[in-house]
Amino acid sequence: MSGLEESPSVAEGSSFGMAMPVLLIVLLVFVFLTFGQKFTKSIMKSARSRGNAVLLFGQCGAGKTALFFRLRDKAEVQTVSSLKQSRDKFEVEDLPGLGPLDIVDCPGHQRMKGKSASLIPDARCIVYMIDSEDKLRLKDVAEHLYELMTNQDVLDLHTPILLAMNKTESATARTEKFILDEIDREIEIMRNSRGATLEGQDQADSYLGIDGQKFKIMEHAPCPVSTCRISVKKGTLEPLFDFLKQQFGA
Repeated sequence: MSGLEESPSVAEGSSFGMAMPVLLIVLLVFVFLTFGQKFTKSIMKSARSRGNAVLLFGQCGAGKTALFFRLRDKAEVQTVSSLKQSRDKFEVEDLPGLGPLDIVDCPGHQRMKGKSASLIPDARCIVYMIDSEDKLRLKDVAEHLYELMTNQDVLDLHTPILLAMNKTESATARTEKFILDEIDREIEIMRNSRGATLEGQDQADSYLGIDGQKFKIMEHAPCPVSTCRISVKKGTLEPLFDFLKQQFGA
């Protein structure tokens, strides 16, 4: 017999040795597919930064456009609901030292909300205008806020939202507590109904609040939320100015 023949035990050891690198590669691929993508996504999220725009959101008639012109021209104007977006970069007289601000008046019509949401990556913050007189619109406000607080860009960028309760000069204006209670109540209804449809799915980006607790926007929002009462008509905007100073570091 030739001296080059391998014994059975040597051949088996050689096959096992060749299989080990293959098994190791398969294992590494599995680990990467399981954890690597989540880790990479997390790194990408942390590397993102907010833009410099101030987005004015809210329902039709809440005072977004009136605020836009009040800030830019320091004048009261009569406005009507529009499907047209207004955007301009200008210095606000009452905010010396901040420099020009990129302010966007986003239409409140339902069919324009998708286009407005695409601007969130450009935002430093969102000013959400609420008509303090209009109780019936608070359900629409709550629905829009729910959409914003489950928006992936808002979640990733932790975009601050100011709930600016406008028209406080009116005798029929609701209190801040009343408005927040209504928003909480409506979001709780939506949270329960939409949460039921997510049974068995990944709810991390779609379910608001803490399971088993009633939703409170000031406690459970996934991004910074603050409130203020203003009157665009009277030019009483100091709380809004304070918010903008905080966001732009003045």
